[in-house]
Amino acid sequence: MPDILQILDFYSVEGPEETCTVAHPLIHQMLTRTLITGISFALTIVPAFGAYKDDVRYTELANELNLRGTTVPSGVGVNVTQVEGPEATNAYLPNALNIEFATVNIVDQGGSGLASNHATWVGRNLYGSSTSLTPDIDTIDVHDANDWLNDWRTGTPPIEPNPLQNQSWATWLEDFGLNSSSMTLRMDYASVRDSFLPIVGLYNSDYGSQTIPSDIPGVYGCIYNGITVGVSDGTHRTGVTIYDGAGRVKPEIVAPGRIPGLSSTAQYTSYATPMITSAAALLIDAADSNTSSKKPLTLKAILLAGADKAISVNWDQTTTRPIDDVYGAGELDIYESYFIQQAGQQTVGSSIDERGWNLTTLARRGSDDYDITVPSGFKLRNLSALVTWNRTVSSNFFSTSLANISLTLIDSSSTIQSSDSAVDNIEHIWRDSSNALSAGNYTLTVAHSANSTVDYALAWRSELYQDYSLWSSSVFTANTPVDLRDADDDPDADGIKNLLEQAFGGDPEAQDLDILPISETIEDNGQSYLQISYRKPEFENGLTYTVETVTDLNGTWSSLSSEVELISIVSESGGFDRYTYRLVDPISAADKAFIRVEISETP
Repeated sequence: MPDILQILDFYSVEGPEETCTVAHPLIHQMLTRTLITGISFALTIVPAFGAYKDDVRYTELANELNLRGTTVPSGVGVNVTQVEGPEATNAYLPNALNIEFATVNIVDQGGSGLASNHATWVGRNLYGSSTSLTPDIDTIDVHDANDWLNDWRTGTPPIEPNPLQNQSWATWLEDFGLNSSSMTLRMDYASVRDSFLPIVGLYNSDYGSQTIPSDIPGVYGCIYNGITVGVSDGTHRTGVTIYDGAGRVKPEIVAPGRIPGLSSTAQYTSYATPMITSAAALLIDAADSNTSSKKPLTLKAILLAGADKAISVNWDQTTTRPIDDVYGAGELDIYESYFIQQAGQQTVGSSIDERGWNLTTLARRGSDDYDITVPSGFKLRNLSALVTWNRTVSSNFFSTSLANISLTLIDSSSTIQSSDSAVDNIEHIWRDSSNALSAGNYTLTVAHSANSTVDYALAWRSELYQDYSLWSSSVFTANTPVDLRDADDDPDADGIKNLLEQAFGGDPEAQDLDILPISETIEDNGQSYLQISYRKPEFENGLTYTVETVTDLNGTWSSLSSEVELISIVSESGGFDRYTYRLVDPISAADKAFIRVEISETP
């Protein structure tokens, strides 16, 4: 089998000055050792890896879990397959001597591999101890993509023992007189047979023409039963598939694709792809013993439903195009995806929570309903619901079938929004803050008309919202005159203004001093500290809570993290969390100190 693949990005670090040669594309062709076109420039090594973790909300997630006393998932016990296009003959392995790989077991499935810079950078984003979301991934099985082509192009594909595949390479077999469908059929077949999720990158923007649909690579950009990945800045190949199911929009999700540890802002799909694979590994770890929540279909639905649309002001969809034609479902948001998973499986016919998922079977000509209730005095905004299902491939690879499922949001009398693509195997409903659902009853319906059953995964997230106007419209009775319902009023004369009643979950018509923040002095390691705690609703309420301190009441209050810090978040009954803040310096550091919580309406 000739070498006919594209490494999505290739970099070589040369010498102590760490000058990086950038070459793209690198294509190994029949009877040709290497064809490289590109430019060279110097890049400065930078130590920080936090920026992209901030972008995908990993830092926010890790901080919150730590404050709640919950272990941050890190990929413990997860094994991954990494397929690499060689930079040169047999050069497809991550550098096992890299300090970031000290605890991972890298297995060379080819038996004679050499170190590759491309594979090393992919590895750092996937399982690097400092760079990745999942530094505790256990074993990485690494394959040369040329060997992979030989094994997967004809016959029955080998058994895949791992739950995830990372494919940071691409090719278009038609350019060599071969058929990409032979590869995509086998990938879709094996992914169901062996229950794994393939995660693959598209071409970068510097390869091919942006205007022709063939820029969606057949291998493996055209698969159904996996996730195709682009980069957050949109500089990847865009278009629709033209073989093995024409007209499907790719990619399905985007992620930051910067080279780990380098200051360049350029993004490449090779390094975005392992970020999605790492996120999937995090969710597998977080699932623990919940088998259904780490099934490939469930993982795909959760990752896509959690994706952030704010990556582009131009993000859009239509009734027949479920996702954006550049950014897919949006940018990876591991915070939302984690909490979708943790909200748990919720069954057909139930009244669903703000977040959740289900993995189930749709009956012949079936219709499954999920009820949504928006309480009085609330709106439901940023609703993202996504359903996905697999293509079925026969064991002889001669026939396929794909269900045509629709996803519909209805109220008591009419359809509000629907997603019904004739070609895609995902459907998606997205409603941002400007299209929030008012108080009332709604239904999400998953349906199809075929005389066959089909397994599907549905995942969703949303946000109950109640600003002061909504709150005041629902809490006051006729006992409170209209002129005592403003934010600064105190109709029950308990010294707590209405705005603070809203902030801390009080009743403006009953005296309830127990809702107020609690300040106290605590002992820690022989030192005394001043701290304050307050309770806050789990839903968004249009308020900003700011804890401030000052040593002189005539001075300026400060909320700097160097002076006051959040130390814990604890769930309480009734849908509230208790936030506890503490002064950084002990009481002995000043003659006196004061601490307070300031509440303001968010603009």
